[in-house]
Amino acid sequence: MAIKKIVLFLVIAFGITAFVVSTGNSSNNSAPNFECIQCHEGSGSAEIGIKGLPKKYIPNKTYKMTLSVVSDMQSSGDNAGGFAIEASAGELKAIDKKNTQASDGILTHTKEGSALRKWTFGWKAPAQKIPVDITVMAVAANGDFSTAGDMVGADGYSIMPGK
Repeated sequence: MAIKKIVLFLVIAFGITAFVVSTGNSSNNSAPNFECIQCHEGSGSAEIGIKGLPKKYIPNKTYKMTLSVVSDMQSSGDNAGGFAIEASAGELKAIDKKNTQASDGILTHTKEGSALRKWTFGWKAPAQKIPVDITVMAVAANGDFSTAGDMVGADGYSIMPGK
């Protein structure tokens, strides 16, 4: 009887461990916030770039942009990166709905999008001619399903309306 209990315990413990390892933890939860640095830690920082970001915008125009996070660190697993981006005015749009999503005014990656380090999205400029601030935080993950050893970058951009 004691052997059956031990075997049952081991089967349950193994099952729970396999489930936790296969699903990972919050490393790809795509939570819409700017608190990446609270959990992800590493010895360096990631570089952020946005291609297609206008220096001056035309009101109501939609711009297609690509956000990238660059790091020398390679990912050894399924999770390579993540991001959160927010605009003080206008509307961020998830163009690639498989890899990006909007939630509470913040655009972020999906679970599938955490396998990437480059994401495409849209931004519709505001109708009013006002300065716009865009805030970005991104993670270059090492893919080990933990928050240790990842690199985080943050940046801000200001866009003025055109004349």
